[in-house]
Amino acid sequence: MRYIPVLAIILTTATSAIAQHVPMGCYTRDYSDAHLAQNPEQVVDKMSILFIHRDGIITAAVRVLFANQGHARRDGFGGAQMSEFAVNAVNYDVSQRFNLDCDGGGFDVIESDFESIVIETNRFRLSDNNCTNAFYGSSLVEQGSSATRYRLDREGAMTCDWMSEPTGD
Repeated sequence: MRYIPVLAIILTTATSAIAQHVPMGCYTRDYSDAHLAQNPEQVVDKMSILFIHRDGIITAAVRVLFANQGHARRDGFGGAQMSEFAVNAVNYDVSQRFNLDCDGGGFDVIESDFESIVIETNRFRLSDNNCTNAFYGSSLVEQGSSATRYRLDREGAMTCDWMSEPTGD
């Protein structure tokens, strides 16, 4: 019985430590036209990731505006907006991997200083049909690349709420 209070302190401390190491909050990147022109295979025009920690699970709400170039343009997704939720359900200090459901890939946070993050992905599906059999969507990975990295800067939480709402047309 006397070990229960000690265990409670250890678990509370561990949870606080995890939350401190996680890049909680909103991170965004809006690439300039000049940057996109210099990187013709880049498929992201704008991206945001909102990291939320709840009940020991860290969720990353990823939102993307595809550039009208690279494989996004070739596949008809130039200018499209898509989003996905990636999850890290393990101790963040052990794994900085965020995975998508239904084997949609994921990304790793490879750098984080609470002012910016760098993510790397070799497969990250963005779609509007989640886990159905017919895939309709695109990928964050640039054509001809084994992995793609994106640097995003920390912003206010409302900055991650930029996607337009469906018009119902």
